[in-house]
Amino acid sequence: MTQLDVSSISTSEELHSLLASVFKFPDYYGKNWDAFDECIRDFPPEEPIYIMGISQLSEQLPREADLLKSCLQEFANEQSVPFQVYVS
Repeated sequence: MTQLDVSSISTSEELHSLLASVFKFPDYYGKNWDAFDECIRDFPPEEPIYIMGISQLSEQLPREADLLKSCLQEFANEQSVPFQVYVS
């Protein structure tokens, strides 16, 4: 299971750096939501994702938390095989 701890994230740049690292995105990852959407499709996770600290992220960066959840939900809905995201 891929673990993504966003509990201490305080900027959008920090969040995108963490996403790039955890999902092993290529160096050209643009650190924005369009780039995330493209890279998550081009380099899909091979195991379930467990996101920790989403409530803290929602307090610090509500827009970013909502976009992260919606991007992953949209990605999961489009997969032909089961894909799971767990949030705490």
